[in-house]
Amino acid sequence: MATTADVFDHLKVLYEKYRATTDMDLRGLFFSPQCVQICRTNPDYAATSREGIVEYMRESHDFVPSKGHYTIRPLRDDEFTFETDDVVAPTGLTSAILEQRAKAESWVGTRVDLWWEAAEEKNEILVKVQYWWRKEQDEWLQVLHDIMYMGPLDGTEGQEGQVFDCVEK
Repeated sequence: MATTADVFDHLKVLYEKYRATTDMDLRGLFFSPQCVQICRTNPDYAATSREGIVEYMRESHDFVPSKGHYTIRPLRDDEFTFETDDVVAPTGLTSAILEQRAKAESWVGTRVDLWWEAAEEKNEILVKVQYWWRKEQDEWLQVLHDIMYMGPLDGTEGQEGQVFDCVEK
């Protein structure tokens, strides 16, 4: 499941387009219809479909970054793991099922750290996410959002590689 440089470069461009897409319905087109979301820090923030994730994005739109930065890199071999069953359970899946799907469907993982000033709260937050992608009909789509951390800045901002600007409204 290692990511080739060409695949990663393509996913990086797709992710940049995803970040630049402000219309939530259009942003949802970067997700497989079966895309799920888990959240290690709040398992109730799970979603079981593209529509569910888009709805979460709509609900939290005031808290999306007004300006910020992110890093993106391929997952390391030791990061090809999925969270415990109690975190994954709200999706109706298990860690073992996610791992089986990832192998059978040749998922590719990217790690993104985003830090920004929240539009409404005027405070800085950090979100660390593993985005899992798979090829569907010759297009790479996001198939799993594994939100690993959501909270205050922790001093790791920018340590994961090249920093990119993101401006969202």
